[in-house]
Amino acid sequence: MRTLFLLLPFAVLLGGVTACEARTPQVVRQEVSVRLDPPQHELSGSSSVRFAAGAGSVAFRLSSGARVSEVTLAGRPVPYRFTGGLLVAELPGTGAAQTLTIVYRARFNDPVSASPGAGEDPSYGVSGTITSQGTFLGDSAHWYPVPEEVPAQRQVAVTAPAGIEAVSFGRRVSRETRDGVTRSVWQESHPVGALSLCAGPYRVEDRTVDGIELHSYLYPENAGLSGRYLDAAARYLRFYSALFGPYPFEKFAVVENFFQTGYGFPSFTLLGGAVLRLPFIVDTSFPHEIAHSWWGNAISIAPDSGNWCEGLVTYLADYYLKERRSAAEARDYREQLLIDYASLVSPEQDFPLTRFESRSDPASRAIGYGKGAFVFHMVRRRIGDEAFFSALRQVVGSRLYQSASWRDFADAFSKSSGKDQRAFLEQWLTRPGGPRLRLAGVTNRREKGDWSVSGSVAQQGAGYRLEVPVRLETQAGPLETRVALAGEGAPFRLSAAAAPTRVVLDPDAEVFRILSREEIPATVNSVKGSRELLGVRTANCRAGAQGFEDLLASLSQQDARVVSEEELAKGEFADRDLIFCGVPGERRLLPHWPDGVQVEREGFSVAGERYSGPDAALFLVLPRPGTAGRVTALYLPLSEAAGAQYGMKITHYGKYAELVFAGGGNRQKARLAVPESAAAVVLNPLNQAGL
Repeated sequence: MRTLFLLLPFAVLLGGVTACEARTPQVVRQEVSVRLDPPQHELSGSSSVRFAAGAGSVAFRLSSGARVSEVTLAGRPVPYRFTGGLLVAELPGTGAAQTLTIVYRARFNDPVSASPGAGEDPSYGVSGTITSQGTFLGDSAHWYPVPEEVPAQRQVAVTAPAGIEAVSFGRRVSRETRDGVTRSVWQESHPVGALSLCAGPYRVEDRTVDGIELHSYLYPENAGLSGRYLDAAARYLRFYSALFGPYPFEKFAVVENFFQTGYGFPSFTLLGGAVLRLPFIVDTSFPHEIAHSWWGNAISIAPDSGNWCEGLVTYLADYYLKERRSAAEARDYREQLLIDYASLVSPEQDFPLTRFESRSDPASRAIGYGKGAFVFHMVRRRIGDEAFFSALRQVVGSRLYQSASWRDFADAFSKSSGKDQRAFLEQWLTRPGGPRLRLAGVTNRREKGDWSVSGSVAQQGAGYRLEVPVRLETQAGPLETRVALAGEGAPFRLSAAAAPTRVVLDPDAEVFRILSREEIPATVNSVKGSRELLGVRTANCRAGAQGFEDLLASLSQQDARVVSEEELAKGEFADRDLIFCGVPGERRLLPHWPDGVQVEREGFSVAGERYSGPDAALFLVLPRPGTAGRVTALYLPLSEAAGAQYGMKITHYGKYAELVFAGGGNRQKARLAVPESAAAVVLNPLNQAGL
């Protein structure tokens, strides 16, 4: 199927789904009622579904482990079959609407790890679980009979032991605790997607802001964070409503999960307790999930058109909020997207954005989130802020509570800018990778008292049509031009009265491109993206064999070969990236330490602070001497317990090269300077310079 997909023309790829399938029966209303039994990991439920006149055979998705006790129509049994998670019932053909009722029980007990790995699966493999700690029932658990199409109206009633509060989509119609049970009812005005449900011994706080009902459902130990998150919810809902249009749901709730997740559902976000307590989350991951209210929830992704949603939300939350704070922060973020892509995505792993569905590994995340965000940035730079945000409002106005494809965005950008943007988008969406750019033939000449600097921007591989900024730095300040590139190269010339010092290609990282190996600094992501990583376990490795393997798995390197220091000395591994667990006996095997770092076998010092007790760990990534583009990493936990506590955190610091953990968390972090040898040419003002 994917091979055929790539052969379709762009107009079809961006056009969404064709109407080739039989029309499903119209679902007028669905009412779901469930009772949770946490000690038994079970729920008992019933669902009444009203179909429009003319419905015959109707189908539902329901957990394959469910036990269906009855399927009735007006109290009378209806023939049905239930196999492999698909329930099909036959309704008598009539000219009137009919209500089908399904009664069932189901058990959900997916294992939840107390210390989950740091992979790319945001659910950690949990689709449905009901426990005394808490309940999480995702849409893929099919915890209720899910009809073939979303109902026009939907209501959910949840009953649980007293004190167990539940949250689902829609407005909270009622909530009470009586006779040993807590019951709540949720109703949607505009149902979207399949339902998810969460429950736990929450402390609940409510408020109303601008007509939107806000709720917090937090565990007692985190209930004190409620005000902070509700204040932030009000702030970001106002901010994004001004950009896109009115908030599309009846309520917004911040809900705590009993394991570490970061989900944005229609009308609530679900964050793990440890995540909630991180001080920066309220202004990073939290607005990301709020932006999903419009993009991904109120407007879903059209099937088989490519997931545009994660790239757009990354751009509008993770990136755009930084841009509003600081131009320097914004530039660093764009540059980091390019570094991550070059570090994590190999040609064998690459694919077009029209094939991105969801993240499954670091490479797919760098493509769908990072490259996707960069595409939206380039469109915005091309058409301007007014046209860009006007186009987003157009998409909201035309596709709200429906699905959208890349085609819908291309059309909206074209309409708002007054110029067809489809050809520009096509090259970024339907091809893997991106352009490889460099400066070529740069010369510096004195002409009639002024300086004339000329050269070209060269492009390797398939020709992209784009404008590349080129900056000339002089002793009196910078000058800039934009080079229109369509084929293998395009010339530029800049004149300056003051002596030139340097020419820089795309100095502010405004264009998506594949960085050369020489432009990529050593980072944690260099280890994650390595295709030839060798693990080296030294006699000084205090993580233990299993601890080192766990670290490699968290870095998506579970298949990396691991050797002893003695085996390394005997083998031919000059072309490998290396990661040492512990300090090797031969110091020559390691690069020179950065300034301010000292490492011994029994401890280490960073920035003047000494670490020698068992509660500390160091992780360094440095260029491997004598091997272009290769890195050497040092993992130095000072005890097995420190390795267990801190090792799995390292993967979350992908852009850093120097990490220190102690006292329960990260104490220090630093990045290496970004090399720019392939993107800059230093000029000699007294003589002609060339490249």
